[in-house]
Amino acid sequence: LTDVDLCERIASVKKVLIVEFWDPWCGICAEMAPVYEALAEKYRGSATFSRLNMRDNKVSPDTYQVYVTPTFIFFRDGKEAGRTGGYIEPDALEGEFRKYI
Repeated sequence: LTDVDLCERIASVKKVLIVEFWDPWCGICAEMAPVYEALAEKYRGSATFSRLNMRDNKVSPDTYQVYVTPTFIFFRDGKEAGRTGGYIEPDALEGEFRKYI
């Protein structure tokens, strides 16, 4: 995703949208990336998964007050339903996914 299309994506997704806000220089983001990708594959039919590079897109992290990387924001019906961030054990992250899917 980019700053330009994030709002459109949030508004257009009918099921849950999970957006990972990440930074390419973030070691924790690199650690969490394969976990996020595996969960995205596992829950592919239940939610829409996207990623937003915060280094290349500065407006959206400011708009959504993202201060921790990575941050996972769960959107439902065009509105933020919840979020979590930082290093999260894989089972705990999956538990967060299940709360919103």
